Amino acid sequence: MIDPNTFYTKNDLPDDNIKHSMWNSIRQSIFPTGRTKSFVFERRSFAYGMAASFVLMFTCIGIYSTVVRIIEVAQPQEIRMESAYQKAIREFENVALSYDSHRISPGENSLTAVKTIQLRYLNNAIDELKQETKSNDLSPLKRLRLHELYNMKLKLLQEMIQQGDIES
Repeated sequence: MIDPNTFYTKNDLPDDNIKHSMWNSIRQSIFPTGRTKSFVFERRSFAYGMAASFVLMFTCIGIYSTVVRIIEVAQPQEIRMESAYQKAIREFENVALSYDSHRISPGENSLTAVKTIQLRYLNNAIDELKQETKSNDLSPLKRLRLHELYNMKLKLLQEMIQQGDIES
């Protein structure tokens, strides 16, 4: 059997200088002293990543708005006219009439109450007709009926404003 005391000779053992340099190199590999270089590199890669994410975000927004614009332009003139008409009436109604603040109490003018009920019925009829038709429905009869309902709604709102039922 091998004797552990005689396995290594004195010449095989490292001297103090070699031990010291060996432990220094181990310490440097475990705890690197060039920490500032890696921190600068990490900060730079973080900045590049942030810049790339902003470029990607703005590119996606640009592509989305371009696609939406192309879809709007590709629609037939009748559908674009219809959506513009609906948007204008919605804006007019929002400005002229606030449903939350305009509630009719039983003691108020009965003509105002009737007009408010008529307006509610018109809104229900418009909603039902919109649900029946698709957004790309080009049926002239349905479009004509929807235009008539919007026209009646506008006339009713205009009458209510002229008679003072709605304060503009």
